[in-house]
Amino acid sequence: MSKDLESQMRAALRPVAPGEEFSQKLLAKVTSQDAAQAEPRRVASRWQPLAWWFSASIAASLVLAVGVHQHLQQQRLQQSGLEARREVLEALRVTSQKLNLAYEAVKSQSTSLTDDQSGA
Repeated sequence: MSKDLESQMRAALRPVAPGEEFSQKLLAKVTSQDAAQAEPRRVASRWQPLAWWFSASIAASLVLAVGVHQHLQQQRLQQSGLEARREVLEALRVTSQKLNLAYEAVKSQSTSLTDDQSGA
């Protein structure tokens, strides 16, 4: 039985020469496929440098945007620091004025007390 199966397989798988019609159809199909595939390849090769430049420009834009954002954030921080400095200086000036007023009030009271005690 295994010899019979083997001979059947050999008969089924024996090489057969293709006919002339098959060869012509195959050549026509391969030629049409080559022509159809050749155009997209030229288009793809033409667009490839543009795609690279587009990607590079997007990356450069992102780097620039991050840099500008960092710069603006640093400027805002510096501006808020300067504003805080101005407020502290103003608070110190007001405190100095109030302390001078308090000093003058205490000094004038002590002077008037000294005058009252010496005149009595």
